[in-house]
Amino acid sequence: MQHDEYLHEYLISHPTFAKPTIKAYRSDVRHMERAGVSWSIASLQHYFDQMRLSYQPSTILRRFHALRSLGNVLVRAGRLQRNPLHDVSPITHQRFPDETYHDLQEGLSIVRSIEDPMYRLFFEVICQTGLRFTEARLLSVTDIDFKTHTLFVRYGKGRRLRTIPIGMMLSHRLLHFLGERKEGILFQSVTGRHLHEQTARLILRDAALRLSGAPLRPHALRIAYATYLHHEGGCTIVEIQRLLGHAHPTTTVGYIRSRTNRIREVLNTLSA
Repeated sequence: MQHDEYLHEYLISHPTFAKPTIKAYRSDVRHMERAGVSWSIASLQHYFDQMRLSYQPSTILRRFHALRSLGNVLVRAGRLQRNPLHDVSPITHQRFPDETYHDLQEGLSIVRSIEDPMYRLFFEVICQTGLRFTEARLLSVTDIDFKTHTLFVRYGKGRRLRTIPIGMMLSHRLLHFLGERKEGILFQSVTGRHLHEQTARLILRDAALRLSGAPLRPHALRIAYATYLHHEGGCTIVEIQRLLGHAHPTTTVGYIRSRTNRIREVLNTLSA
């Protein structure tokens, strides 16, 4: 079995990747296949050098991070001794981050307007913990410690486990939601399975359209959480990094948004 064939099989059977992630990763592998790229430093470096001629930096960087993650999979499976992507330089793109974002209080208002109690609590957990959508979706009842008010996240990226604190009121809401239930999936459908991914995303989107006139994605709640902790809570980047489960603090820095349009206002004044 070739490396690319192995990766296609791996993605199909992976238990924690969301469907959009699987679709994107498989697309990246197919693009690499069509370009005739092998898993060597020279071949991969040439591949990314060629991409610079016709692709946007955001596309190049997204594909690089996706393939680097898949290269780590090949190393863990013993198919490669070392991930060649660690020695490849794709591109450096300095870009001023988007200043606009959904305020966390605004996000909570939208979430609390959701009628279905399970989906409402599901998104409230994301708002108040900064969990990734898939991390929240795969939570089990036993992942919550109601005595210490902590949450065990077992399905983080890169197989990184973490235990994070949760607010006492959120802990009480979860306890009330569970009732007598002591095990199983935390947020489950009527058939006992994990809540439906697309349905959850549509419910959040529709609630946001009703209240604000603009759609809202689950990832935006995670960004709002990080921004709130930094500006309102005075948390350090390292503290936020540990809560979000990032491997590198530079990733966390990219989540912090400005609370104002100060830079835009300065530039508008300059160009007047």
